[in-house]
Amino acid sequence: MNIARVEYYFAEMLSILEMPAHDEWIVEIVAAPWPDDPKHLDHGKLTIPDNIWYVGTANNDDSTFAITDKVYDRAMPIDINTKGKPFEAPDTPPCHINYKYFTQLLDEAVKANPISEENLKKIEILDDYVIEHFRVAFGNRVMKQINAFVPAFVGCGGTEVDGIDYALCKKVFRKFEALNISYIRDEIDGLVQQLDQLFGRENMNECKEYVRMLQKMT
Repeated sequence: MNIARVEYYFAEMLSILEMPAHDEWIVEIVAAPWPDDPKHLDHGKLTIPDNIWYVGTANNDDSTFAITDKVYDRAMPIDINTKGKPFEAPDTPPCHINYKYFTQLLDEAVKANPISEENLKKIEILDDYVIEHFRVAFGNRVMKQINAFVPAFVGCGGTEVDGIDYALCKKVFRKFEALNISYIRDEIDGLVQQLDQLFGRENMNECKEYVRMLQKMT
């Protein structure tokens, strides 16, 4: 995705993803419509259906552009930092799930596994700490995504704290890369201690490993 600047060519789609009403998911395809345009083009515009999900890959090297917060704030990154190893996969029959059933499962997970008030308070305390020491705020968008992601993570068999750990690592602490690493290096130890104090030394390993990695880059 980042051979070109994502926020340039994908700008309209990024804006559409923010619209809660799906009937507003309309993107302009052609500026001058013709009578023989495809039937789903209405005056040059296409309505994005509910069953569309966006999955893209990006490299992090000198030949690509950095991906901005605007893009990451609307996505859930999955980092692949280890070497792939070949393996034999068993022949598995396909499982057909329509989007209505899938979104129903997500809605049910949010109702069944809401983040506990205790952990929401801990996230709030951590937010205040990060603002004070790193000048980085979570923001309402990120909290909305965390409140949707963590229940689904729990519904898939994970724990609430591990879901919070993953979400904060990918959605909040990733923003540290845009900071002056030399400036924040001495603040990392205090952040790790704050994570230990709030969530326990045995938890939040994604976040702690990530910020430790940033600390080593200085």
